[in-house]
Order: sequence, then C-alpha cells, then structure tokens
Amino acid sequence: MFYGHYDVQPASEVNWESDPWELSGRNGYLYARGVSDNKGPILAVACAAAALRQRRELDVDLVMLIEGEEEAGSKGFAPAVRRHKVCLFV
Repeated sequence: MFYGHYDVQPASEVNWESDPWELSGRNGYLYARGVSDNKGPILAVACAAAALRQRRELDVDLVMLIEGEEEAGSKGFAPAVRRHKVCLFV
C-alpha cells in the first residue's frame, strides 16, 4: 500500500511574485502553491510501478491510496477506507 496526499494549505498571495495557484516559470524553476507537496513522490511511485509492471517485475499487488483532504483534517478518509476496503484488499 502506498499513501499520499495532494492538497495544500492556503497561501497568502502577498508573499508571492505571481499567482500562487497558477504554475509559472522563472529562471529555470517552477513556482506554484503545492507544486511539489507530495505530488512528486506520488508521481515517482506511480511511474516506478508502471515501469516495473511493464517489464513484468512487479511481483506484488500495489494499492495506491491518494487523498485530497489531508490538510483539512481527513474527515472523510476513514469512512471512505471502511466503505471501500473490500475493493482495496481483495
């Protein structure tokens, strides 16, 4: 099982040189609120699993549980896992 979240805390737009909710590039770097906060690790695991599966080298079942409300307290997380656990752990 892999767990990751992709949501972020609100940003004070005063401290940003550009709109924090729109991706912008400056001096070879990408800037946006939450542009990498767990999105990079999630993508890395997904790509690694896909590559291993394509080469038929992924010899385990992989469940990726990706959440979008971690920063807000995950109120729906436990009920959703309970509701879908049969699907997750077959």
